Amino acid sequence: MEMVQRKLHQKKRQVMIFITLILSWEAGSETIRYSVLEETESGTFVANLTKDLGLRMGELAARGARVVFKGNRQHLRLDPGTCDLLLNDKLDREELCGSTEPCVLPFQVLLENPFQLFQAALVIRDVNDHAPEFPAREMQLKISEITIPGKVFPLKMAQDLDAGSNGLQSYIISSNPHFHILTRNRKDGRKSPELVLDKALDREEQPELRLTLTALDGGSPPLSGTTEIQILVLDSNDNAPEFAQEFYEAQVPENSSLGSLVITVSARDLDAGSFGEVSYALFQVDDVNDPFEINANTGEIRLKKKLDFEEFQSYQVDIEATDGGGLSGKCSVVIKVLDVNDNAPQLTMSSLTSPIPENLPEILVAVFSVSDADSGHNQQVICSIHDNLPFVLRPSVENFYTLVTEGALDREERAEYNITITVTDMGTPRLKTEHNITVLVSDVNDNAPAFSQTSYTLWVRENNSPALHIGSVSATDTDAGANAQVTYSLLPPPDPLVPLASLVSINPDNGHLFALTSLDYEALRAFEFHVGATDRGSPALSSQALVRVLVADANDNAPFVLYPLQNASAPCTELVPRAAEPGYLVTKVVAVDGDGGQNSWLSYQLLKATEPGLFGVWAHNGEVRTARLLSERDAPKQRLVVLVKDNGEPPLSASVTLHVLLVDGFSQPYLPAPEAEAAAAVPADPLTVYLVVALASVSSLFLFSVLVFVAVRLCRRGGAASAGRCPVAEGHFPGHLVDVSGMGTLSRSYQYEVCLTGDHRTGTMETPLPKMTQKRQVTAIIILLLLWEAGGQIIKYSVLEERDSGSFVANLAKDLGLGLGELVSRGARILFKGNKQHLQIEQKSGNLILKEKLDREDLCGDTDPCILHFQVLLKNPVQFIQGELQIQDVNDHAPEFLENEILLKISESSHPGSAYPLKIAQDLDVGSNTVQNYTISSNFHFHLFTRNHSDGRKYPELVLDQELDREEQPELRLTLTAMDGGSPPKTGTSQVLIIVLDINDNAPEFAQQLYQVQVPENSPIGSLVITVSARDLDAGIHGELSYSFFQSSNQVIQAFEVNTATGDIRLKKKLDFEEIRSYHMEIEASDGGGLSGKCTVAIEVMDVNDNAPELTISLLINDIPENTPDTVVAVFGISDSDSGNNGKMMCSIQNHLPFLLKLTIENFYTLVTEGALDREEKAEYNITITVTDMGTPRLKTEHNITVLVSDVNDNAPAFTQTSYTLWVRENNSPALHIGSVSATDTDAGANAQVTYSLLPPPDPLVPLASLVSINPDNGHLFALTSLDYEALRAFEFRVGATDRGSPALSSQALVRVLVADANDNAPFVLYPLQNASAPCTELVPRAAEPGYLVTKVVAVDGDAGQNAWLSYQLLKATEPGLFGVWAHNGEVRTARLLSERDAPKQRLVVLVKDNGEPPLSASVTLHVLLVDGFSQPYLPAPEAEAAAAAPADPLTVYLVVALASVSSLFLFSVLVFVAVRLCRRGGAASAGRCPVAEGHFPGHLVDVSGTGTLSQSYQYEPGCCCC
Repeated sequence: MEMVQRKLHQKKRQVMIFITLILSWEAGSETIRYSVLEETESGTFVANLTKDLGLRMGELAARGARVVFKGNRQHLRLDPGTCDLLLNDKLDREELCGSTEPCVLPFQVLLENPFQLFQAALVIRDVNDHAPEFPAREMQLKISEITIPGKVFPLKMAQDLDAGSNGLQSYIISSNPHFHILTRNRKDGRKSPELVLDKALDREEQPELRLTLTALDGGSPPLSGTTEIQILVLDSNDNAPEFAQEFYEAQVPENSSLGSLVITVSARDLDAGSFGEVSYALFQVDDVNDPFEINANTGEIRLKKKLDFEEFQSYQVDIEATDGGGLSGKCSVVIKVLDVNDNAPQLTMSSLTSPIPENLPEILVAVFSVSDADSGHNQQVICSIHDNLPFVLRPSVENFYTLVTEGALDREERAEYNITITVTDMGTPRLKTEHNITVLVSDVNDNAPAFSQTSYTLWVRENNSPALHIGSVSATDTDAGANAQVTYSLLPPPDPLVPLASLVSINPDNGHLFALTSLDYEALRAFEFHVGATDRGSPALSSQALVRVLVADANDNAPFVLYPLQNASAPCTELVPRAAEPGYLVTKVVAVDGDGGQNSWLSYQLLKATEPGLFGVWAHNGEVRTARLLSERDAPKQRLVVLVKDNGEPPLSASVTLHVLLVDGFSQPYLPAPEAEAAAAVPADPLTVYLVVALASVSSLFLFSVLVFVAVRLCRRGGAASAGRCPVAEGHFPGHLVDVSGMGTLSRSYQYEVCLTGDHRTGTMETPLPKMTQKRQVTAIIILLLLWEAGGQIIKYSVLEERDSGSFVANLAKDLGLGLGELVSRGARILFKGNKQHLQIEQKSGNLILKEKLDREDLCGDTDPCILHFQVLLKNPVQFIQGELQIQDVNDHAPEFLENEILLKISESSHPGSAYPLKIAQDLDVGSNTVQNYTISSNFHFHLFTRNHSDGRKYPELVLDQELDREEQPELRLTLTAMDGGSPPKTGTSQVLIIVLDINDNAPEFAQQLYQVQVPENSPIGSLVITVSARDLDAGIHGELSYSFFQSSNQVIQAFEVNTATGDIRLKKKLDFEEIRSYHMEIEASDGGGLSGKCTVAIEVMDVNDNAPELTISLLINDIPENTPDTVVAVFGISDSDSGNNGKMMCSIQNHLPFLLKLTIENFYTLVTEGALDREEKAEYNITITVTDMGTPRLKTEHNITVLVSDVNDNAPAFTQTSYTLWVRENNSPALHIGSVSATDTDAGANAQVTYSLLPPPDPLVPLASLVSINPDNGHLFALTSLDYEALRAFEFRVGATDRGSPALSSQALVRVLVADANDNAPFVLYPLQNASAPCTELVPRAAEPGYLVTKVVAVDGDAGQNAWLSYQLLKATEPGLFGVWAHNGEVRTARLLSERDAPKQRLVVLVKDNGEPPLSASVTLHVLLVDGFSQPYLPAPEAEAAAAAPADPLTVYLVVALASVSSLFLFSVLVFVAVRLCRRGGAASAGRCPVAEGHFPGHLVDVSGTGTLSQSYQYEPGCCCC
C-alpha cells in the first residue's frame, strides 16, 4: 500500500534531451556509412554487420538485432543466417531524395538484450536513368514581321531528374537561316535556352516556321529530349477589305419567311490574324433598311421583318466590311420585292340603309367600293352575293357598287336579311373578303295573336286562398312593335248563371289567371270559360281559347260514425259469452267520409280498452273481435274506444266508445251491481234457456242478413244483363293511365301519338326540298368601263399641306354644273378610300373644304407628287364623279441624322487621299426641300465631298489630307452638317468621332526584373502572394497585357496560379516548408500583338509550427509477468519535421504509472518498469506517451500502448454470499432447479476456474445425497425428490468452491432450503359427522326469533397459512331466506321469523372452502325440524283429500248442443254461398261472350296526363258478359 500511495502522489517526470550528454555521446561514437547504386535489385549484399560492429558470430541473432529506419520504411534487412545487411527493396534516388545531392538515408541498428543502439547511414548514388524532358511537346512563339535582327526570345527549358553530370548540360536547334540558339546558366544552376533572330522575317514569303529544339545531358552515353517550336509571323494591318462586287442585285418575294436568306455578300482582306478577319454590318441603319439584318461573320443578309410590296417595291442597302485593324470597304445591294397575292380584297361601305319598308320595291340598300392592294392579276377583283336573296348588285364607277332590292319584301316571311358580300381577286391562290350586313324589314299589322294551345286545363286545390294564381295562358303575335303587343281578357260565359266574374280574373298584360274566391270540391268540381287575346295594331286583331278549371279535393272532412250511434240516450251494449273463441265477432263499427279519393279511405284502430289484449279491431272493415279466450278473471264490463282515421294529409279522425258485457250465457244479460250484497243463487235452468234463445236469435238474424244481401246482388246483376248494357265505359281506353296504388297491376303507361300529314285544309303535309343555291357574280366588263371613262370627267384640285381644317378648296356645285340646292336633294357625298374623309361639302354654299389638317409626309411618305383620289356620290339618281386632290410639299422638316455621333476608326498608318464614306442624313420633305449639301468643321487632316447616290440621295465622303499620329492626337471630333434646299434652308448636325488606331511597336516592360517575397507555409489557398505589374505603351489590343508562367517547374504550377489580367500570384495549394523551402518562377507579360516581356519571382517559404512530433515504435512487449522488476516494455524514436525551436521536443508519460522513460541515443527512448507489478491490483496498464515540441503554438503527439500483467495463483475463490436461503414449493417435480450459488476468483486463466461440490452434512442422519445435487461447473442446485411440507419443512448443508491452480485454493458457503406449503389438503368437517348411521337433526321452535342459533359447523384444514383459512357458505336450502350461515365461524342461524307456511322439515347444505389457490372445499348436510315446541318432535305425513266428482248440469249439455247446431248451420250457409258463386262464374267463362279482358280491371288507376279525359276512377266486375 505504501508503494501505491507513493505512485499516486509522484510528480510528473520529463525526460529532457541534454545537449552536453548528446555531444559527449557523439564524440565517442562513430556513424557507419554504406553506399549503393540506385535501381539495384532487392536482396543485394550491402555489408557484413557483425564484422562492422565488432561482434562475435551469432551475437546479432542472440541479442535480437533489428534495423530501424525513420517512418518504419525498411530499406535494409538482416539475413537471419549470416546476419549480412541486404537491400530489402529496389531503391529510386529521385523518389527518395528528389534533387537533393548527396542522397543519404540515416538508420539505426537496435540490439534488444542487452539494449544497445548504433547509428548508420546509407548513401544512394545516382545513375543516368532519366532523359531531359520538355514540359510540352510543342512551343508556340509569335514574332512580328517588323522585328529587327538580334532580338532575343527566351524559351522554356527542359527538366532532368538526374543530378550532377547526369543532369542537363546544353541545347541545340535545327538548322535554319533565321535563328540560332544560346545556352544560358541561371542563378539556381539550371541551364535555359534563348532563341536569337539572325535575319528579318517576311509573313508574305513564309507565314510560319517549325524548328526542333534538343536538350542534352552529361551522361555516358548522353540522353536527349526534343520539342517542336512553332514560330508564327505576325502581320501588320496594311490591306483594307475588298468586296467581290461593288453592286449586288437580289429579288425577294414579299411572303418570304422571317430569317430567310436574301443574298450573301463577300469581302476579302489580304492581311492575316485579326487584321484579316472581316466583320460585316449595315452601313446606314434607317427605316428603309429596318427589314434586313446581316450576319457579321458570313455576310448573309436575312429578313428580320416581313416585307410588303404595297409599302416598298425595292430597297437599296449599303454594306460595310471592317477588319480587326479598323480598315473598311463598302458595297451596295439593291433588293427588289416581288409581289405575291397576299392581300385580300378590301370592301369599304359608304352608305347603308336599314330598316327598309316591306311594301316598297327597288330600294337602295348600300353603296360600297372594293379595292386590292396587290398588282396585276392579283389586283383584279369580282364581287357577288348569294342568289337566294331578293337583292341585286349593280356596278357603278371605278369599283363602286350599289345593293338594291329586286321587289317588295314581306316582313312576315322574313324580317331580317344577313347579306354576305363576297369580293374575290384573280390572283393565285385566289383570296376573298366577305362583308356581312344586316337589313331589317319594317312591319305592317297583318297577323292576329295566336294562343299556344286551343284549350287549357288548370287544377286548383279546394279551400284555396283568394287571389291565388292558378295558371296562365299565352298568345303570340308574329308582327313586331306595337302590332305584337297582346292584351288578355275574359269573355262572357255561354251560361249566364255561372258567376264567372266572382270566380276568376285575368291579368291583361301577361295572361295570368287568379281564383277570386275559395273553391269547395264538394260544391263545385269543375267549370269552363273563354279567354280573348287582342293586339294593339290598327285595326286591332284578336283570337280566343277555352280554359277548363278542375277543383282538386282536400282532406277537410273528418270521418263520421254511423254505427254504433253515439247520441242515443243510453249507450249500446254488446254481449259476449265468456265461452267465445278467439276471433269472435263482437260488433262492427261503420263510418263514412265526405271527401273523395284516398282522403275517404278509412282505417280503424283500438285506442283504449279496459282489458288490453282482450279485443282487437280489424283495420280495414272496423270489425271488433276477441283476441284470446275469456277467463273468469276478466272484468264483466269492458269499455272500448275505437279510432276511425281517414287517409288524407294531414289525416282526420273520429272516435267511438263501445260497451261490452261479458256473460256466461245469453240468459244473463246483465251483471249485478258490484256494491250489492251477495244474493241467493238464481236457479241455473231459466238463465241457460235465456242464453240459448238469445244466441239462436242473433245467429238467425245474421244468417237472414247474409241471404238478403246475396239475393239483392244477384237481382241487380240479372237486371243489368237483361238490359244489354256493358259496364265497360264507352269511348277510347285511356292510354295515359298509370298505376298509383303500388299493387303492380299496371306495370307501365301507354301513350299513343297520331302523325298527321298535310295542313288542316288539304289533309296532306309536304316538306319543301331545298333548292341548290347558285352564286351570281357581277363582273366588271372592261369595254363598258372604257366607254364610261372615255365620256367621264375627272375634277382635279391642289392644296398645300398643313393647312387648317375648314380651308376652302373649290366650289363643287359650280364645277359639276349643278344648282345650289341640287347637291342636297341628290344626297351628295365625298368618298375616299378606306372611308378617310379628308374633304367635306358645305350644304348651303356647295363649297368643298378641308375636314382635317393634311400632312403630306404622313399620307404619301417620299412619293412625289402626292395625289389622293376620291369620288363624289350623288344618290338620287345614283351618279359617281371621279376626283383628285394633290398635296403640295412645304419645307416643314429639317435634315436629321439617325445617330448623334458617327464613329470612325482610322489607322495611323493610313495614307493621305484615303476616302471614308459617312452615313447620310434623312429629310422627310421632297424635291428641293430635301437634303442638298454636306459640310465638315474646319480641321488640318480632312476635307468633305458631297456625292450623289444611285437612288438620287446625296451622301458625304471624308477624305484624309494629312497623316495621323496616335501618339500626338489619339482621337479627333468633327461636326458634320446637312443642309436642305428650302427657303430659308434647314440644317441637321452630327458629331464625327475619329479614333486613331495604333500599331504594335512597343513590347511590355515589368516594373522590376526580380520580385522577392516571403510566404508563411500555413497561408490559406487563394491568398495573395505578390502582384507583378508590366506596362505597354501601345493602345487597344496591342496594349492589353496577359500574364502567365513562362518557365516553371511542375512544383510551381501545382502550387501557384497567376491572374492573366491583374498579375496577382495566388496559392492554389497548401505550401509545406518541410517539402520545399523556396520557389523560383518566371512570369511572362504578352500584349495582343505577340510581343512579350519577362521577370523573375523568388518565393521563400517561412516555417511555422504545423507538424506535430512523430513517434515510431521499434520494440513493444505487451505481456509482462507480475513478479519481474525492471523489465523493458518498449523502444521508440521521436522526430519533428519542423526546424529551430519548432523541431525541439520533450517526451513524458503519466506520473501515476509504475514505469520510467530512459533516453538512449539521438531521440531514442526505452520504457521500463520501476519494480515488480501486482496483477491482482491492476492487470492492464494503458500508457500514453506524450511528445511535445517547443514551437508556438506547442504541438504534441500522444501514443497509447497497452501492457498486460500475467497472473500467479495467489487468490482463493470467494462466494458472493456467506449463506444462501432457497425456497422450494412442496410437491415439486424431481430434478427441479431450486437455486444457484456463485463464487469468483480474482486470478486469471486456469487459476480462476471454479469447481462446486456438496460438503458432508454435520448430521449423518440427514439424507442429503437423496435430497439435493449440485452442478460442479455453474453451482446450480437441484431437488432430487418431491418434498412434502407436512413431513419436512427445512434443512441445511454446505457447498465448497475450489479453483484449478497449483496448489488449488478453496472456500465454502452455507445453504438453507425452506419448503413452501401448497394447497393440497381439502377442509375436513368435524361436526356434524357425516358418516353416522342416521343423519343428525336439529330442532328449531317455530317461535324462534331471527338470529336464533340452530347449530355450528366445525371443520379443519391440514395445510398452513392462508391455505388453512376456512370460510362457510349456505349452498342449498329447502326454504331460501329462512336460514343463514356466518362466513367465518360456521354458525347456522335463522334469518327471519318462522311462519305456519314454512315446511316443518328443512334440509340445508353448507359449503366449507379454504383460501388456497386453487381453493378446495367440502360440504355438509344439515336436517332441521321446525316444531311448535320441543314436545312435538315430528310432523305428521301429508295426506291427500279425496274429492267426490260433482254430477254434470243438464242445462250445460243443452247449451253445448245449441251452440253446435247454430255453428253448423252458419258453416253450411257459407259453403252454399261459395258454391253458388263458383258455379255462376264457371258458366260465364264457358259462354265466352264477354269482350272485357279477364281479371280485375285496376280501379286504382288515375289520370296523370292532365288532359282531364278521366276525372274519376272506374271499377268493373269481370263476371258479366256485354254484347
